Amino acid sequence: MHRLLLLIPILVSLAGCSRSPDVQSSVSNLKKSFAASPDSPVLKLAVAAVRTNEPGLGVVALHEAKRTPGLSAEQLQAVEQASQAIVSDLVRRAAEGDARAKAQLELIERSRSQ
Repeated sequence: MHRLLLLIPILVSLAGCSRSPDVQSSVSNLKKSFAASPDSPVLKLAVAAVRTNEPGLGVVALHEAKRTPGLSAEQLQAVEQASQAIVSDLVRRAAEGDARAKAQLELIERSRSQ
């Protein structure tokens, strides 16, 4: 929890410095890059999580997707961009005081520390 609180200002400043794509366009790009394999369980989970306002679960699923053997460079890039866009959005919302966004960031942090 303390690490997360220390990271929020850094991530907010980094998010403000770069022009990252928004969540919806990143997810759209993700779907396009997986057009040949639209039945990918990880892709389905990530897209459903974003759609149902559970972006933390989407990021966790995307991190798992990176381990999938046989992904192309384009697919890996789309996975990373979508993950970054979701996290940037959560960081922005958490900095504005959104408790749900903070909880989603904590979920992501817990998944990374396991």
